[in-house]
Amino acid sequence: MNIGIIGYGKMGKEIFSLFFDKLPDANFRIYDIAPSEKNTADVLKTLGKSLKRKKITEEQYESKKDSFLFTDSISDLKDCDIVIEAIFEDVKVKQDTFRQLAETVSENCLLLTNTSTLKISDVFEGISHRERCFGLHFFYPVKLSGYVELNILPDSAPEAVAKAKALVEAGGKRPVVLEGCYHIYLNQLLSCMVGHAIIMKEMAGVSVREMNKALSPLFSLAPPFDILDSVGVGLMGKSPENFNIPRCRQLQDKCYEVLQKWTAEGCPQGPLAFLDHMAEKETDTGNSCENAEIDMMAYLLNETVNTLEDYSGDKEVLFEAVCDTLGLAEKASYYYNEFGADALFSALDKYKEATGFSSYDHKDKTVWDGYLG
Repeated sequence: MNIGIIGYGKMGKEIFSLFFDKLPDANFRIYDIAPSEKNTADVLKTLGKSLKRKKITEEQYESKKDSFLFTDSISDLKDCDIVIEAIFEDVKVKQDTFRQLAETVSENCLLLTNTSTLKISDVFEGISHRERCFGLHFFYPVKLSGYVELNILPDSAPEAVAKAKALVEAGGKRPVVLEGCYHIYLNQLLSCMVGHAIIMKEMAGVSVREMNKALSPLFSLAPPFDILDSVGVGLMGKSPENFNIPRCRQLQDKCYEVLQKWTAEGCPQGPLAFLDHMAEKETDTGNSCENAEIDMMAYLLNETVNTLEDYSGDKEVLFEAVCDTLGLAEKASYYYNEFGADALFSALDKYKEATGFSSYDHKDKTVWDGYLG
């Protein structure tokens, strides 16, 4: 199999690393505007370490050291079976790149975008043989997430989707197939979670630090404002115009509005800057956050149930992907039994009354029991 990677930033590098490690017989062509000899040297250095530590044989080393090429010429990707694009989030640049690719590769070559914010159909506008075009969204860091989103289009051919699923599985990940307004759903979920945390912070009258601390016991990896910090206000604060789940839109707009406000007030847009900035800007109030855990879990469980009700694919895989993405400290069913339906519904009703947002509308207990009981 010949695999092309477009872009060698942090995402392109991790996608390459994943498949380079997992697919011993694959060949790789990595396209970058300014390919560096250092990139080649770094890969060879890593291979040398693997050989020295006896993780690979001499024969495997010789095979793999000749299995990749960094290039600034699209034409070097002409024999690829699959191309994964992982460049920056500019729809025009992505469109131009895929138009060049479509003229270079065979009509059977899969063309896949790793976009996390753009409308998938826009990325492939004007591309021939759209049956082989759709989204393949990895989460960063790639090695820490067990799932990859396949954001398919109405024209996506079943055999093309099956080929992409097989690639994901060969990389040791589980594919989650998403369509329509559920494209890039797991990113949408994180955006909504941050939006809900913002509303909780405002209603409690506390600082970001205080709310984050109160929510920390729910998460094994990172509470909402830590996630915002790691992603960066600039990326998470992009317009949600391409996120189209109706019930989520008000919450996404709220997140966008507040992040734009914080940016205008001087908050740096890059990663790992938000928490430090807010710690300097805000003063802890000492107000109570005693209901923070149940209020957050009420939203997360409600969104999960609503999504599973809508989803026509493998509900078990999606449920597991949601829990993996959120990084909950316990299983979702634990929190449902721990807090109880009445208390969770009461929390949702409180936020519905305060905001009017449809994100807080909930199904009845029998539906929740079916997924969480």
